[in-house]
Amino acid sequence: MSLDGLATIRTNVPVACAARLLQQWPRSALLTPADIGLGTDKDSASSFLAIVEALSDAGYLSYEALIFNAEGPMLIDAALTARGRAMLVQWTESPH
Repeated sequence: MSLDGLATIRTNVPVACAARLLQQWPRSALLTPADIGLGTDKDSASSFLAIVEALSDAGYLSYEALIFNAEGPMLIDAALTARGRAMLVQWTESPH
């Protein structure tokens, strides 16, 4: 599945943004809406969850837990899968 398959997400933040951000960490990480350029309002939380769902459903993202607290949703131990890393390599090498 290419990033084109994830284009139906209704957000101004590209799905690739979340994937590229995770690639920067050498290990798994805590990931929040603010980490991918989203705010702290209800719409941002909804967009964040849509991005996480799409990446996870596509097999690009794994995480230990999804937590909701007063600050909003966050992923614990979020990391790209091998499939996600391969997608990033393919995406960065192809013309957009």
